[in-house]
Amino acid sequence: MNVPNRKLPGSLRRAMPGSRVLGQANARGVIEVTLKLRRKQSLPELEARPAVPLTRDELAARYGASQDDIDEVTQIMSQYGLKTVGSSLGARTVRLSGPISAMESAFNVKLFNYAHADGNYRGRVGYLFIPDALKDIVQGVFGLDNRRTVKRRRQPVRGTVAPQALSSSQPSWYVPAQFGTRYDFPQGDGRGQAVGLLEFGGGYFAGDLSKFCEKAGVTMPTVTPVSTDGTSTESKDGAEGEVMLDIEVIGGLCPQSGIVVYFSAWTDAGMIAGLDAAMQDKTNNPGVLSISWGAPEGTDIWTDQAMSQINETLKEAAYLGMTVCVAAGDDGSSDALTDGHAHADFPSSSPYVLSVGGTTIVDFTGAAADVVWMEGDGLRADQGGSSGGGVSDVFQRPDWQSTITITSVNPGAINGRCIPDVAANADWNASPYLLVVDGHAEANGGTSAASPLWAALIALINSQLTGGKRVGYLTPMLYQTAGAGSAPTLGAAGCTDVTSGNNNTASAGGYSAGVGYDAASGWGTPQGKNLLAAIQAALA
Repeated sequence: MNVPNRKLPGSLRRAMPGSRVLGQANARGVIEVTLKLRRKQSLPELEARPAVPLTRDELAARYGASQDDIDEVTQIMSQYGLKTVGSSLGARTVRLSGPISAMESAFNVKLFNYAHADGNYRGRVGYLFIPDALKDIVQGVFGLDNRRTVKRRRQPVRGTVAPQALSSSQPSWYVPAQFGTRYDFPQGDGRGQAVGLLEFGGGYFAGDLSKFCEKAGVTMPTVTPVSTDGTSTESKDGAEGEVMLDIEVIGGLCPQSGIVVYFSAWTDAGMIAGLDAAMQDKTNNPGVLSISWGAPEGTDIWTDQAMSQINETLKEAAYLGMTVCVAAGDDGSSDALTDGHAHADFPSSSPYVLSVGGTTIVDFTGAAADVVWMEGDGLRADQGGSSGGGVSDVFQRPDWQSTITITSVNPGAINGRCIPDVAANADWNASPYLLVVDGHAEANGGTSAASPLWAALIALINSQLTGGKRVGYLTPMLYQTAGAGSAPTLGAAGCTDVTSGNNNTASAGGYSAGVGYDAASGWGTPQGKNLLAAIQAALA
């Protein structure tokens, strides 16, 4: 059998900085990988919200993989001792299982076990190679390397704020309905809507949610946990607070919405599995998806093939009429990297998502506008935090951002996609959210809370649109002319401008709030009823 000799573009891997090789991976160990295949025809570029979204069946029929390609991959890979254990035309995937020795032969690679401070992993270096007959078919291979990819947008420093008894008469937090009032959300309970959440660790615990709902004064929502790749849906690994925060923010504002929680491993294969599960979910059919996880662009965490395929799936979401809200990050312009440069966070930097930054509410009952969230030095490692935002080094600036003149603080950078698009409260101390987790109540925050807050608003807006319409691909709409009224853009019409504060945590600099759109707060914080009216007018 010939050794695969076709280099797979975008598959280059380097060892994680600070990692140490422990030895070769067990050749007899059985693992699974996911292959992403070419489309029958390319999914056209999308510079505006589709007037009519595609159904999942239409997307698969026109732009999915072909059965012939799946059969070809199955047949050729079987020659290397790999078994096809699943495939999807719509998701363009083939899942292969087999011993590591067979995987190494099929992709001309060596797998090693590595030690790293963030967790040991199985990894590889260099490019992958594929058999010549598959050179135009296979676009990505995921799962050989299982380093941790996405990270929680918030990483609480335990012990800085003591958990409170659930019966505390003097709470130090706000419940989601109070944020809904602050941001003038439209009336409703989300009835008839489904909101999806992507999670990469932790678990859903009904007891915690029940206690939260009692304190928040709302009914218990219906939550459906889904394991997309065998990952536990009830793990207490330190990430359960992230999961419960997402669920509780949605449940506190949309208690009659269905909440679907897609759990995956926190690897590039896991991100792909979670997104694919949401895209292909005909049963729950979420109209909005919130993601509170990510990692900086320009690091050894993401391969080019991973970013490309994840971005392709997010484009599918736009075509399907699904709004994807993604937290912009909690470490300011550096995104927690210490190389001195500014970094945008991915997948928040994808042009197909609604990137959500963070603010601080300085006067909860008054009329003063929020300011850009910046606590301490803006870095969570130092018990601070600040809004992510900036200019992508990967994605070119889309046409709908052509009037935005913000430039990257990094020398020689491209004219990239600017984030965030919008913002909402993220402050842990001045205006924190209630979180009930592990039986305790505590104050919490981060853009991890701001993203599901915006997702809840989109669900409420969807429930008031006529004819079964959904907001869908909202992001380019925010930058278009608002039409009637004095606001120049829909974003300005539907948001309160944030004009104070910055997210400067990188040596190269950061981004400041100002009049109109900026790369620290986007168009600003939601004016829910105004945004609903502007969207209704735009879709009329």
